Amino acid sequence: MGFMNCCSTRVLFITFFLVCAIEAQSQTKVFNVIDYGAAANGQSDNSGAFFQAWKEACRWKGNTRVYIPAGTYFLRPVTFIGPCYGFMEFMIIGILKAPSDSAAIFTDKWINFQYVSNLTVAGGGVLDGQGAAAWQQSQCNKKTDCQTFPISLRFDFVTDSRVQSIQSINSKKNHIMLYGCERMNLTDITILAPGDSPNTDGIKIGKSQHIRITNATISTGDDCVAIISGSKDVYISNVFCGPGHGISVGSLGKYRDEDDVLGINVKNCIFNGTTNGLRLKTWASPYATKASDFTFQDIIMNNVENPIIIDQNYCPHPPCTLQVFLPSPPFIF
Repeated sequence: MGFMNCCSTRVLFITFFLVCAIEAQSQTKVFNVIDYGAAANGQSDNSGAFFQAWKEACRWKGNTRVYIPAGTYFLRPVTFIGPCYGFMEFMIIGILKAPSDSAAIFTDKWINFQYVSNLTVAGGGVLDGQGAAAWQQSQCNKKTDCQTFPISLRFDFVTDSRVQSIQSINSKKNHIMLYGCERMNLTDITILAPGDSPNTDGIKIGKSQHIRITNATISTGDDCVAIISGSKDVYISNVFCGPGHGISVGSLGKYRDEDDVLGINVKNCIFNGTTNGLRLKTWASPYATKASDFTFQDIIMNNVENPIIIDQNYCPHPPCTLQVFLPSPPFIF
């Protein structure tokens, strides 16, 4: 009897120890940017504090949260690089303000995540791109090789991740860009910019696959969603678009060796006061690209100039020769 009691006690102790170890490992460790010197005064540059909080969180062997509490944080361009050890949360409660000086205007991105898996960007916070000064200098409506301005929120080679309950306003260029990403969900996103703000695409997707965009409100000066070369299996649902240029595939065929665009599914979306609804545009060029397997379903359009437009001769600087292959039929409406 004593031996059995001793064994039972040991089993209970080991079980308790294992449970405690598992719970400790599953708990999320919080890295508050305030603890790294961030100041919510809307003036001090917080890029160093944000980067340091991310760096330590990324090294932590467990689940982590970079926490940005309420307040207004001035933030110069910053890149958060992985891979990281555990699941990462980037929790934005406050307002992040981009710089508006000339040095910051002529860069290519503002907030950038690279080579991260299992990332969640959420919190209900606001990204203010302060784009008015850049818009005044933009030449993108006049020429193709216009000056590049920063994308507000860019993801490069990010996988199995989520962007939720984030508001992006007044981006200098695109609001959100996905490049080389896989299995990403964007939901409950709000994107706002004036209807005449140039080149301010809401969400731009390139060389990415298995992308889901749901429950979004996008009001901007360019495409609400732009899908470009190499994108596959993109699902868009319950998106309100307007003002803006609609949901666009392309432009395609401008450059050599562009990858095909396949498997685009758009359903249950509303377009209100947009230039276009659903648009495919291909450059007149000597390079061949294929676009196929598109489904557009249950779409509502109010006061839309071009509800459905397939432009196979997108050629702002003629003469051009079109070499984009469209299987017949490539679309289902």
